[in-house]
Amino acid sequence: MAFGSDAEKTEQPTGKRISKARNKGNIAFSADLNNAVVLLAGIALLYVLGAITYNSLNSTMKLTLGNLSCKDFNQSAVIDLFVNQLYGLSKILLPILGGLLLIGLVISYLQTGFIFSFEALKFDINKLNIIAGATKLFSTKSLVKLFFSVLKLLVVGGLSYLLIKKEFNQLIHAFDLSLAQILGMLAKSMYSLALRISAVLLILALVDFFYQKWQYKRSLRMTKHEVKEEGKESEGDPLIKGKIRSLQRQMAMKRMMAAIPTADVVVTNPTHYAVALKYESTGMKAPTVVAKGADLLAKRIKDIAKKHNIPLVEDKPLAQTLYKTVEIGREIPQKLYYAVAKVLSYVYQLKKERKG
Repeated sequence: MAFGSDAEKTEQPTGKRISKARNKGNIAFSADLNNAVVLLAGIALLYVLGAITYNSLNSTMKLTLGNLSCKDFNQSAVIDLFVNQLYGLSKILLPILGGLLLIGLVISYLQTGFIFSFEALKFDINKLNIIAGATKLFSTKSLVKLFFSVLKLLVVGGLSYLLIKKEFNQLIHAFDLSLAQILGMLAKSMYSLALRISAVLLILALVDFFYQKWQYKRSLRMTKHEVKEEGKESEGDPLIKGKIRSLQRQMAMKRMMAAIPTADVVVTNPTHYAVALKYESTGMKAPTVVAKGADLLAKRIKDIAKKHNIPLVEDKPLAQTLYKTVEIGREIPQKLYYAVAKVLSYVYQLKKERKG
């Protein structure tokens, strides 16, 4: 059943689905990426600050321990010695440790952004389910995690073996060197090994990061029914929205039909289009379209116009242009002023003749 359910989840997660998951603390996060970046940064800091740190530690130890023979050892002296040593070490090491902490926080923020949730800390009885826990041990996610762990072990072991084998000949001849030279050679070899291992781990961590992103999106995939239901929740039921739009169209149609008797003229195609125009010199800058329609609606407009003695003027190009370019309630564009003015002039003259 679970397989069939997953097979139905073919739709990408919506923004609302992702937001809900984040609020519950469900995010895509690669701990390996944090560890690899911090390890690489730590090695870089040791390379840059190693000599300074060593000299500072050496000076602190000499300064503190140099005059021990002149001091009386009692409880107060031991405590002072311990506090001074702790203070000196903190002053030296805290910049390095603080830098690594800051780098770790920055990488975490770049992965997930700012998130604050207590959902993951809430007690969940389902977490105590032994069967569910055993199932997770053999899940795809666990198998992939095991694969990456074994791969990292093989890579680190193999790379260490190759580098040690490469440096082996130099280490054999190192017995002829002084202790300082031997320590320098060992430090250089260890630094080279650590740097290369951390670079390889960073590459594997980037692969894990993109896998976590892909797996996260995959775990949040939705069925078409879920997408439809979420759309109803956020935007409203499509059936209700359709009814509302239908009512709005009916009300707009009633308003349009009620405005036809106030028109000055109806321009016709004569059969396909009908556009009712109204012009008031006191309140309008230009004639306004109060109603328009095609085919059956055009016939209704003309019937209402005839019933209220509104003149019908046949002008095919003008009727077609007005219908296609001017919305109801809008004034006609300037390019149609001359054509509409001719029609209105004819209508006004016609009304004068009728009155006469």
